Amino acid sequence: MSRPENIVLFGEGKTEAVFLRHLTQLYRDELGKTKVKIDAGQGGSPKQVANRLIRKVLNIGSYDRSLLLLDCDIPHDIPKKWLKENSIGVVASAPMCLEGLFLTMLDDLPPRSERAQSKHWKRRFHQNHLKTDRDSDIVAKLSDKCPTLFPRELIDIERAKHPCLSKILSFLNV
Repeated sequence: MSRPENIVLFGEGKTEAVFLRHLTQLYRDELGKTKVKIDAGQGGSPKQVANRLIRKVLNIGSYDRSLLLLDCDIPHDIPKKWLKENSIGVVASAPMCLEGLFLTMLDDLPPRSERAQSKHWKRRFHQNHLKTDRDSDIVAKLSDKCPTLFPRELIDIERAKHPCLSKILSFLNV
């Protein structure tokens, strides 16, 4: 009998980790015996976040593969060879950031004049859907609101429209 697969989902920051945890809860039945570790970096450049994944998780445990969820407001310049050697897949949230994906799924886009910077996407999502501007409240409020904002029915529909969402779910084999 083969051992269960051990995988890692690693977000650029805590917001990404909250959403990744939500997705694994939605699809826990399909995950079967797969063991999933979810963790997060502390922002920074894509290479810094990838290095944190290696130091904080991959060098400590035994994992079969990992997926790194990054915002795409800073192009990632991580060499493909390096990613392959470390068994790291990368998914970029679009447009701009995870909050951009959220707003797109919720059909609540910012005005065109505000779409060029991730800070506008983030502010709009935080104000309109989490009802807060305080950074200290965002993670807790997102944790509470994920099930109602992003139910499985919505995720199942939206995965076909958003390559980053589709890649995350495909990584989970769902």
